[in-house]
This record gives sequence, C-alpha cells and structure tokens, in this order.
Amino acid sequence: MREEVLKEYQRYYQKEAEGFLQSGGRFEMLGNHTDHNHGKTLASTCSLVIEGAYGKEANNIVKLVSKGQCEFEISLDNTEPQKETVDNSACFIRGIAHYFKLHGYKIGGFSVYTESLVPPGAGVSSSAAFEILIGKIFNDLYNDNKISILDLCKAGQYAENNYFGKKSGLLDQIACASMGISYIDFANIEKPEIEILHEDFKDYQFVIVDTGKSHASLSHLYSSITDDMWNAAKKLGHNFLRECNEEDLEKKKSLLTKGEYERARHFFDENKRVEKAVIYLKNGDFKGFFSCVKESEISSRNYLRNAMVNDEYKGSLAEAIDISNAAMDYQGTSKINGGGFGGSIICIVPKDKLTRYLEVMKNKYGEKHVFCVSILNK
Repeated sequence: MREEVLKEYQRYYQKEAEGFLQSGGRFEMLGNHTDHNHGKTLASTCSLVIEGAYGKEANNIVKLVSKGQCEFEISLDNTEPQKETVDNSACFIRGIAHYFKLHGYKIGGFSVYTESLVPPGAGVSSSAAFEILIGKIFNDLYNDNKISILDLCKAGQYAENNYFGKKSGLLDQIACASMGISYIDFANIEKPEIEILHEDFKDYQFVIVDTGKSHASLSHLYSSITDDMWNAAKKLGHNFLRECNEEDLEKKKSLLTKGEYERARHFFDENKRVEKAVIYLKNGDFKGFFSCVKESEISSRNYLRNAMVNDEYKGSLAEAIDISNAAMDYQGTSKINGGGFGGSIICIVPKDKLTRYLEVMKNKYGEKHVFCVSILNK
C-alpha cells in the first residue's frame, strides 16, 4: 500500500509527505488477561497493518484522513481530556500528546493519511496499532527518534486508559511495536522484560476468525476481570496477583468471591503455561505448545468466563472455537484472541487441513471475517 498511501497524502494535503510508517496489529498466543496483574504473556505482531504518510503542520494542528473511516482536524493547544466531537482517534492522539508533554518530550502539529488492514473490533488491537503509529510520528518529527519503544507503548496505554476509558494493560502496545513473537514478563511494570522469539511455524497457518459479535459495549465485562483480580490480590494482602503467594490463594479461598478466586486461579496457572510454552517453542515442540494453548482456552472459558456473554453459546467465541477445532480435525488449536466476550479467535491450522478449514469457517462467518495472517518480523 506504500505508494498509494504516499500518493493519497499528496492529493489531500497538496504537498509531499516527510515520512512513511507502518504499525502491525497483534494476536495473542498465551497470557490472556495476565498483563494488568504483572503476569507473563506471549503475543505476536500481526501482518495486518496500518500505514501512514505524514508531515509537519504549524500551530499545533493535527489533521487526519483515514481511508474509508474518518477525517478531522484538532488542536493540541489543549491536551487535557475532552469530550471529542470528531472521532475516537482524536482522543488517542490527544492522550499520547499529553503523555509526551508530561514526560518531557516534544509535540507539535502534523498531517497524516492512513490506510488500514487492521479490522476494528476483531481483537487484533486496531487501537494499539494506531497508537503506536501516532507515537512514532511524534517521535520522528519532533524528538529525533529518541523516544524508546517502551515509552511509545506507555503513551498509547495512557491514552487508552485515561482518554478512551478502557482499563487495558500494556500487552497490546508492546506486541504491536516489538515485531515478532514477544515473550513479556510484566513483573516490573515500569520496565517489562521482553524477549523476541522468531520460531518457524512453516507447517501451520495462523487464521483470525472474527465472529462479528461486537464488544464495543462490553467494557464493563473486561473491567470485571481486572477488578476481580485486583480485589483478590488485596484480600491476599497485595496490590497485584504477581506479588501474591499462590499457596495463599488456596488457604484464603474462603475470603474471595467465586469470581475473584477463579480469575486469580487462571492468573497463576496461565503464567506457568506461558513459561512452558516458551520452552516448547524454543525446542520446536509444537505439540507441547499446542497443549498449553488448549489449556489456556479451557481456562479462559471456565475460569475467566470471557468466551460467552450471559452464558449464551450461540454466536459466542466458545462456539467459534468448537467449530474451528472440528474444522481442522482437532489437529491444530484455537483460542480467544484478546479480551474476549466478542471479537475474534486466533487459530493455528495445519496447512494440510487449511483448504477445508477455510471453506467451513468462511461459510459460517463470511468471507470478510476470516483472515490468513502471519507473524510480522523486522
């Protein structure tokens, strides 16, 4: 899309772009809902990307044209949270700018034209991909590319939490920005440990299936997971579950509600699954890796309870996973991709099963809701 994006920038703004960038979406392998409690995760940068051509503008004015989505202009003279009247993208830009101001970085106006292959609402984290793109533009135009990847990610998370109102962890932004498979340990939330893996899934195809079930109005359900985990940690004497002793969870189980206990149980078990899965990947043991992913899916379904809304199976992520696993003759694996409740699943399909698999899934969910994707490496 590069040449088209550069051409469209020139057409809209009547000048040549000063730069061009792309940012990938992400899909989650393991670590569902562990990052916000300082856990361990495994996620990949996705080949579905958003691309942007950009240049400087005067007077702190930001102009954005996004193909097929929106067009607006805002001022960064005031970067405090506002009730945006143009588009949600504006709150991300304003929030990122405010974070940079708070941390001593420079901001300024710019114009940008974007085209995106990252489908919104499909669990590929289109918002984080956009946030990283915007952060990189500020970095390039005004900060000599001296802002670290981690600070770019934190700026995106800050905007997500404080301007968009979603209690997300840092997983999405890091996975979008890091390229490859990111093994992330959030024990030190200020400086997570990140190891980039480049394992070869040559005999398998990653497929994202968007169920079409919107999660736009389900932020309260996501928040219930973080709230239950935080409440469990507090009842165990700490702020986050990573600080807690797993044995205390069983000893003090009676102090917790059913939801708090089950979601805390998921957290501890999921961290161990991530550790095992990394070893399996490094050893090329895909059967071992798949076993961890399957265990994670079961835990998300039974303990996190984010595979359905109000226990409604029809049209749910749980149903999609069951259909997906059957369509590949139970040879690969499938799991929730992202926060759950709605959106998408990520499926790892043996290539010798792919033709029939795609036929089944496209027949069920539609041609435009089934995406073959790959891991986007540097």
